[in-house]
Formats: sequence, structure tokens, C-alpha cells
Amino acid sequence: MHCTLCIDVMATLPVRDGRLEKMKVYERVEPASWWAGMNNPELQVMIYGAGVGRCQVGVLDDVLKISRVERTENPNYLFVYLDTKDVPAGVYEIYLRGPLKTASIKYELKERREGSADRESFGSQDAVYLLMPDRFANGNPNNDSVEGYIQGVDNTNLHQRQGGDIEGIIQHLDYIADLGMTALWTTPLLDDNDTLYSYHHYATTNFYKVDPRLGTNEDFVRLVEECHRHGLKYIMDIVPNHVNPRHWWHNDLPDPTWYNNWPKFTRTNYKIVCATDPHVSQADKEQFQKGWFDTNMADLNYNNKLLFDYVLQSYIYWAELTGLDGFRVDTYPYNDLGRASELMAGIRREYPNMNLVGECWVKSIPEMAYFQTGNNNRDGFDSQLPSVMDFMLKDWLEMAFVEGEAWDKGLIRFYNHFAQDFALPNPDLVMNMLDNHDMARYSNAVKDDVKLIKMGMAMLATVRGYPQYYYGDEILIDGKGGSYEDARHCFPGGWAHHEKNAFDPKQRTKQQKEVYNYLRSILQFRKTSEALCYGKMTHFLPDDGIYCYFRYTENQTVMVVVNKNPKAKELNLERFNEMNIIGRQARDITTGKISTLKNTHKFAGKTVTILEVL
Repeated sequence: MHCTLCIDVMATLPVRDGRLEKMKVYERVEPASWWAGMNNPELQVMIYGAGVGRCQVGVLDDVLKISRVERTENPNYLFVYLDTKDVPAGVYEIYLRGPLKTASIKYELKERREGSADRESFGSQDAVYLLMPDRFANGNPNNDSVEGYIQGVDNTNLHQRQGGDIEGIIQHLDYIADLGMTALWTTPLLDDNDTLYSYHHYATTNFYKVDPRLGTNEDFVRLVEECHRHGLKYIMDIVPNHVNPRHWWHNDLPDPTWYNNWPKFTRTNYKIVCATDPHVSQADKEQFQKGWFDTNMADLNYNNKLLFDYVLQSYIYWAELTGLDGFRVDTYPYNDLGRASELMAGIRREYPNMNLVGECWVKSIPEMAYFQTGNNNRDGFDSQLPSVMDFMLKDWLEMAFVEGEAWDKGLIRFYNHFAQDFALPNPDLVMNMLDNHDMARYSNAVKDDVKLIKMGMAMLATVRGYPQYYYGDEILIDGKGGSYEDARHCFPGGWAHHEKNAFDPKQRTKQQKEVYNYLRSILQFRKTSEALCYGKMTHFLPDDGIYCYFRYTENQTVMVVVNKNPKAKELNLERFNEMNIIGRQARDITTGKISTLKNTHKFAGKTVTILEVL
């Protein structure tokens, strides 16, 4: 965001030829405004412009004070730290004075949102819908191509932008809410003026600006407001590890140590195990955490305190501006872990109840536990991430239903996985998934078997933790794998030229209706289910292709029976006597059918049956 919203950017110079000349002393002030009453009263204001670093700086008010001024080797930057403690909301004047020119900055401290610091976040009670804005719906074709932005829309090539935007999301929030979702996570919305693949927005070019091909900063605010109006929380995707070299500062870096630099281009080795390995070589660890994610993703160096403060404030800015409900943290382990922890702690100081879910793509329970806050790590590290993603459960869901039963294969994978929850500080705050934007869709793993797709969706909603579903899985959207784009097809009906509109129930195919309605029935039940949102979990060893588990509180018991067999099976319920279910009635939450649980009960083949015990 440029400084023109709330500052005066003109400076008066000495008289020349009998007239006053005016010129810009600086080009940017970031953040352009802030809020009074923040928990951290110290505010960094970055000022950028030719020679601005040589200026003296002051405040024309006794209330707002400068705590310190930081300068770097680059004379075009000035970092002014303001002490906002006990400073009321209002507009204050900061002045710059050089040898021949002066300038004033009218800087606004706004009133915070009511209850902002104590806002409720997302958690075990939620079902999260993940979508890529460029691939969901094109609500405003007028922003498909924007002057000054390299890529426009090419609907014939999925490697290019497709034109989806914030307006398209807003127009279909009723669809997401009707499905039973309670939270929306979108991939990043911030500026990404890259030459290629800019549609994914994981390579930011401006921390304070929504990409205009997606909308405006005001549209982002409106998106969060509309989410709340539809009963949805909003989760912002943030990318602290790297930035696009097309960022406005790249060719005039504030400091030589702004990036983790190498004598020649060096990629990260992508080996997350290097972050936790007690025997790791320093060379391997440095390449993992300091190597660039790609040529268009410069690695940020958070040991530079000016950069650290700048990025932290940008995330707090969006939280306060929009009223969002939490963050998803991209590529968390790729950062210097000490600095990453401090970054998350900085967010949580302002918003103590806010959930942060980290993308820690690891393949063992001890590694997953290492990255969840509260773990007793031997090295003393605490991630400050209340929530982590369960990538291993995703793998077991892909394998267990399509392989034969054995002592270490099939349904026993689920049992063994949950049996290790003792290692996790908080299993209830684990995000479960079938797939996401970085992998082939779940339907590909189970060879488009609708019954197995439904089984995966049902388990996701009923095990410990909370589920995340990827846009379009509920209507069997294509996703064969092979490239990122194969899992990033446009939602049918999101564009005016689409022949089929899956947002409209009448236009869905028979199978689309079956899967959508099945998932909807589960998620609508889950929204009000004390047991599924907050309950304990007891499971029983799989036997004869059947895995049974219970979610329960003092007030509600939910029984889940996973029958992998192709045909129906009689299950002896006496094995589950400790759950006190025999003789009680139970309602199938997907069909509404009520039956009495006797000593034996028949369960349909290739199904997950979810029973509310009455």
C-alpha cells in the first residue's frame, strides 16, 4: 500500500527563479497507518525515498514519541520506531528534515475493532474449506488483466491465470456455508506480480497490498465481513519464508543481509528432516533453511531485526484491518526456527486466542509433535504453533482402503497412527486432510471410487482434530496428479463460459449430488455435535476389515464403523461393552434411520457408518 492514503508526500524546497518548487521526498511509508492500544506499543515505520535515510526525523506532538531511529547502509531507507503506549487514536505529524528539503507525514493511529484482541479463532469445532481464489470463481472479469501486471488471463492454459477473484468467492459463500463448512482458508491474496505462475500467490511482491487481479484491500475486508455474516471464519495464508524477487524493494534492498544470500544461486534441499535431526550437518541444515525455495522465491533472513519487525507487523496489520480469525503458515520449517517461533509469538501477543496452523510436511509423529507448541523438545524449541497439519493421516487414507489387510497394512494404519497421539501436545488441534493444492486429489489415489471417496470424507470429519476439505472434492472435480495444475482445475460454474454449473444443485450429476449431499449431511451434523467437535476418542483394533471408534462426551456418544469389505458384515457389538451401547437406539446421521443396537448389527460394505447413540 502506498502512503498516499493518510500522509502528505510533498516537500517545499528553497525559492528558485522567484517561485517555490515542490518534490517528493519519499515514495512509501509502510505501514501507512496503525492502531492505538496494541499490546506491543512499539511500531516500526519504514520510510523509503531517495536520500531519506540522511534526514533528521521528529514528531510535532508531545504525546507520540520516537523511541529510536534505525538507518542502514542504503540511504534510501529510514526506520522510525514510535512509542504508541497510552497514545490515543488520532492523526500525528512526523517531519523529515534534510539539508535542502523538509517533509511532513500525517500518520494516523486508528481505533481498534471492539473485542479485537480477544476474538475467537478456529479449532477442533471447525470444518475448513480450502480454495485457490484464481481457480474458484470469476466474480469480476474487469480485473482479469491489470495495467502494470505481467500476467493476464488465459483460460486455455491452466499454467496461466484463470481470473478467479475475491468477488467470485463472496458470490459463493452461501454454497460453502450450505455444505456445512465453518471456516474458509484461501491460498494467499497478496500482490504477486511474477512473470510465471503468479496465480498461486506464494511469492509476494507487496506485503501491504492485495493483488489487484484478485481485488482490493477493501475487497479483502469485505470478504472477511461476508464470511462472518455467513457463519464462516476466515484463515489467511501467510508466507514468511520467502518473497518474490520482483518485490518493489528487490533492486534497492534496505540492507545487504535482507536475504539469505549465496555466492551462486542455491536452492533449499527441501529435506525438512534437517530441521529436527540432532545429528544433522551444519552444511545440510543451512542449505535447507537458507537456500532459496526457487529462483522466484528469495529466502528472507529474519536475523535482520528490521526485516523481522517489518514482516511481523504486516501480518498483524491484516489481522487488525480485516478482523480475520487465524493464519495458515506456509513452509514453516524452512525458516530459521528460532526466528519463526518469535514471529508466531509476536502474532499471539496481540491475539492470544488466535490459532496458527503450520505447514510442516513431515512423515513421522515425533516430527509432527516437534512442531506443535507445548512439546517438550530436548533442544528447548517451541514453535508457537497451536496447530499442525497431519500429512501422515493423508497418506494412510490414500493407502488403507485400496491395499489388502495385513499386520501392518490396511485399517491397522489408522489404529497405529492414532495410537501415537500420546506424543502430540494437543491432538485436538491437528488439521486433517485428504488433499490440498500441492498434491494430486484424493480421488486419484482411490481410482475415482465414489464409495472410497465418501469413506475418506467421513473419516476426516469424525476422527480427532479438525477436517480440511479442498474445493471441488465434494463435486468430484478432476485431479489426476502429474503436475500442480492437474489438481488446480477451475470450479465448474465459476465462469460465465462454463457449460456446467456445479454451484447449482439442479445441474450436478447423479454422482456429484451423491457425494455433495453425503458430505453435507455429515458436516451439518458435525457443526452441532459436541462429541465430534470436543469429544474424546476411543478406538478398537481393526478386525476382519472393520475398524470401529467412538467420539464421546458426558452428553453425547458417536459410534463410527469403517467397513472396508465390499459386502455387508455382521459386527458383534459385545466387544464394545465398555462404551455402553447395547440396547440403546442409534440414529444414522446420513440417512436419519433409527435402529436399536443389539448384540450384533449389520453394517453395509465399503461404507463409514456414523451413528449418534441416543
